[in-house]
Amino acid sequence: MTDKMTRRQWLTATTAVAGGLMFANSGTAQSLTIEGYKPTKENPIHFSSNENPYGISRAARNAMIKSFDVAHLYGGSGRRELTELIAGIEQVPAENILVTSGSAEILHTLALIVGIEGGSILAPDPTFDNNFMKYADRMGINKIRVPVAKDMSIDLEALRAAYTDDVSIIYLCNPNNPVPTVMHAEELTKFCLEMSKKCYVFIDEAYYEYVTDPKYKTMVPLAVANENIIVTRTTSKIHGFAGVRVGFGFGSKNILKKIKDKITGTVSTISIHGAIASYKDKETQKFVLRKNQQSLDILYEMFEKHNLKYIKSNSNFTYFDTGIQVNEFSKRMLQHGVKVGRQFQPFTTWCRISTSKPEDTRYLVEVYEKEFT
Repeated sequence: MTDKMTRRQWLTATTAVAGGLMFANSGTAQSLTIEGYKPTKENPIHFSSNENPYGISRAARNAMIKSFDVAHLYGGSGRRELTELIAGIEQVPAENILVTSGSAEILHTLALIVGIEGGSILAPDPTFDNNFMKYADRMGINKIRVPVAKDMSIDLEALRAAYTDDVSIIYLCNPNNPVPTVMHAEELTKFCLEMSKKCYVFIDEAYYEYVTDPKYKTMVPLAVANENIIVTRTTSKIHGFAGVRVGFGFGSKNILKKIKDKITGTVSTISIHGAIASYKDKETQKFVLRKNQQSLDILYEMFEKHNLKYIKSNSNFTYFDTGIQVNEFSKRMLQHGVKVGRQFQPFTTWCRISTSKPEDTRYLVEVYEKEFT
């Protein structure tokens, strides 16, 4: 080892440090753990977008910086390594995995396929609607929405009953969003096998890594072994890649080819190398999960203390009844530098709270008790 540094190494290092300082000073999702930071309406702590408050791991950052040495080349360096890494983790063939620029790219493409082939979308209500559902709206695709059950879980029996011959795809989030409930493996497996004979069944597993319910199981092996079942995963949550964009599709070779043929984007070399390092970095993932649970426990304590209805989470967010319109609740919290989730119909008094660092979550509790109790 040597203390000497080449001019190129010096430029790389100083540029990275400067960039890090710039983002630390100008970032909108701030934290009380940053020295000198004070939450304000203009620069609040984010409890609104289900982001990983710890960001990209050090291992992934280093891998991304190193990847600049090959980033000028065409060919997607590292794609095969990443695909094989995920195949090993999930114990499925690499040929049944599609790597994309975020799972949103697959969501959009599936909506495009439905628009081309025709038919309606069948989905629970509420569910995540920013990508697949809103893209379908822009294409004028009809949607059949089925209310969640009384306990706010996705009602598979009601979805069965609502199916018509016009339905082209069934859209399911597991865990769901904004309500962080899960569908149990036995029931969901039967549903997927039955309904995939009639239409596509799409399961979005964006929050898979956070699930603690023992009756939950991924549908990836089912998608790989059967036609018309598609599962997506993302690095945006536990890996902190929301702005880096790496996602995965799992399914038969036929359905993945159909999706791949319609996709127009690609994944950057930098993103791929970062994802490889992040998936290998098990310790950081364990750390994020541990801190996520600490923040959830702080929120649960607040809910119990003030007799607030809430949903136990299998994700990095929870859902509770504020007792007032969410828009009013959000406005009052934002005055103290706390940004919470938006309103989801039809539960207009319920609010989604993303987990932030425990230190920030305690501040949210202080703000809530000051403003509402």
